Amino acid sequence: MPFSNPFGRDREGTVRNITFYKSATIFNFLLNLTTTIMYSSHAPGNAHGHGHWNHTIFGLRDHDYTAFSPSYVFVTIYWITLYTLQIGYIWHLFSNNAVHVKRAASVGPHFILFNLLQASWVHLWTRSHWWFAELMLVFNWVNLVALYLRHSDTPRWIHVPVVALPLAWVEFALFWNGAVMVHCSSLACRILANIAIWNFLAFAAFFLLIFKDFHIGFATSFLMAGLGVGQFLTKTFALQWIFAFTIMAIVFLGSLLVAVPNIFSKEERTETTAGDRERAPLLEDA
Repeated sequence: MPFSNPFGRDREGTVRNITFYKSATIFNFLLNLTTTIMYSSHAPGNAHGHGHWNHTIFGLRDHDYTAFSPSYVFVTIYWITLYTLQIGYIWHLFSNNAVHVKRAASVGPHFILFNLLQASWVHLWTRSHWWFAELMLVFNWVNLVALYLRHSDTPRWIHVPVVALPLAWVEFALFWNGAVMVHCSSLACRILANIAIWNFLAFAAFFLLIFKDFHIGFATSFLMAGLGVGQFLTKTFALQWIFAFTIMAIVFLGSLLVAVPNIFSKEERTETTAGDRERAPLLEDA
C-alpha cells in the first residue's frame, strides 16, 4: 500500500505507517538524546581552525553570556524530565492498547521532526553557527505550534512530553540563541532584553487563558526560574533576574489556579472523548 502523507489527517494512512513511526521515533529520539548528552560534556571537533568557536552546550553559555543565559542546572533538570516523559510516550507506540497506539502515532511525524530539528540546533549551537541554529528553532516552533493546533485534544501522556514541554523549551531557546546571535551584552541590548522578557508572560498567559493549558504554564515558570537564577548568579544588581522571578511567580500562580479545578476533569474528558472517537473505526476494521 502507498505511504501516505505523514502530516495529513488520513487515519487509515496513520495505521499503515505505524511500523515506520515506531522505528523512526526510536531512532530520532536516540539521535537527539545522544547528541545532547555528548555535547553537554564534550565540545565538537575543531573544524574551523579556531578553537574558541566550538564549545559544549553550557560552555558556550559561559563564553557568550547574555541577558537570556539560564542556569545550566535548571536546563539540565528540564531536559532530563522531558526525555524521561518522552520515553513514556514512545512506550505507548508498542502498547497492546490499539487506541493508545493510534493516538501516539497520530503525532509521530511532528515528534520525529522535533527531534531532528533539536539535534540540528545542538550541532549548530555548539559550533557557533547561531544564525542557522536560530533558523532551526524557528522551524521547530512552527512545527510545534502546528502540532498544538492540529492535536489540541491529545491525552496528557502525549500532550506533556510531545507538545507542551517541547514548545515551552523552543520558545525560550529562541531568545537565548537570539541573544547570543546578536551578542547582546551591551547596556542598550540588556534594556531591550528587559522588555523582551515579558514575552514569556504573554506566551504563558495565552495558553492559560485560551486553552487552559497549565502544563505550558508550569514549564514556562520553571524556565523563568532557571533564567532568574542564571542572571542573579552573574549580575546581582540587574533587572533581568527580578523580572524573571516576577514572571515565574505570576505564571506559576496562574497555572495553579487553572490546574486545580481542571487536572482531573480534563484528563477524564480527553481520554473518554479519544476512546469514543478512536474505537469506532477500529471496530469497523475488526
